Amino acid sequence: MVCYQEKNTLSLCIIRYNRMIKSKFHSESISYAENIRYSTNVHTNFRKIPKHYHFYFSRWCIYLISPNVKALLGYTPEEVIGKPSLSFNHPDTIKKFLEHRSSLLIDQDTVRFTGRVRHKSGEYRWYETTAQYIRDKSGDIIQTIGVGQDITERKETEEKIAYLAYHDSETDLPNRRLFKERLSLLLEESKNGFHGLMLLDLNGFKQVNDTFGHDIGDQLLIEAAKRLKSAVGDKGFVARWGGDEFTVLQSYIESRADVTSLVERIKDVISEPFIIAGNTIFVTASIGVAFSQEHGDTVEELIKNADAAMYHVKNQAKVMKSSQT
Repeated sequence: MVCYQEKNTLSLCIIRYNRMIKSKFHSESISYAENIRYSTNVHTNFRKIPKHYHFYFSRWCIYLISPNVKALLGYTPEEVIGKPSLSFNHPDTIKKFLEHRSSLLIDQDTVRFTGRVRHKSGEYRWYETTAQYIRDKSGDIIQTIGVGQDITERKETEEKIAYLAYHDSETDLPNRRLFKERLSLLLEESKNGFHGLMLLDLNGFKQVNDTFGHDIGDQLLIEAAKRLKSAVGDKGFVARWGGDEFTVLQSYIESRADVTSLVERIKDVISEPFIIAGNTIFVTASIGVAFSQEHGDTVEELIKNADAAMYHVKNQAKVMKSSQT
C-alpha cells in the first residue's frame, strides 16, 4: 500500500501521516497509523538514529514508539505501548506539565519539553522532546507526534558546572560568589532584619604550609572546613572566602549574644589539635564580626567592617603574645 525510497522512509511517512490526521477521514488515519506501527522499513530507520526516539500518542496514550526508547526507560516499545503518555514521568515533571498545560496545549501546536522519567532500574533519567499536536475541528488534541532524546549526561554536566561555579572545589563549601549573593539577597529582602557576619582566618596556617608542605596545608583547610560547618550547624551559612579565610552568616538574630556565643564555639573547635598524616597540628582562629544596621547595610560595607574587626583581633593576639615572651 505504501511505497517510499528507503532513505526518506521516516520523513515521508510522517508527512503523509500528518496530512491524513488533519483530514476528515479519521478512521483512515488510524488505519494508516497501524501501517506505520508495523512497518519494517520505519522501524529499521528508527534504529539508525542512535540518540533519538520517535513517538506517536493517540488520545494521550502511547500508540507508537521507536525501539531506541529502551535506552531511556529500560523497557521495550511493546512494554509501554498502550500506557498513558505521562507514565514513568517523575511527579515533578507531571506537576510541571499540568501547571503549564494551558500554554502548552492551547497556545501552541509545536512544543519543546524537558522532564525526568523513571528507568526500569529505578533511577530517574532526563529527556527532552519536541512534539507537534494535531487537533480536531473543535480544537481538542487528538494526536501527538514527536521526537525525543535522553539528555541525562548533559543535565548532569550542566548541574556539575553550575555547582562548581558556586562552590569551592577543595572544601566543597559555598564560595565567595555564592556567599555574597546570599548576603545581598538577605539584605534586600529584610532591610529591617538584624544579621551577623563573621570573617575568620586560621592563625598559623602559613607555618603549617612552610613546615609540612602544601598537601598537608590543603588537608588542614578541608578538616577545618568540616569542623566549622559542624560547629555552625543550622545556625548559619558557612562559606570559604579564599585562602585560609572563611565566612559565616547568621540571619535574623535576636541579639549580639547569638553571634558571640557561636564565635566562642568556633574558636574552641578550631583550637583543638588536628591529626593529619600522622602530624599533630595546632592552629587558632581570628574572627571579626559585623552587624547589619550597625556596621553597614550593603555587602561591601559589612565585609569591609568584618575584615577590619578580624585584623584588629589578630593584632591584639600578637600584642598579647609578645608581652608574654
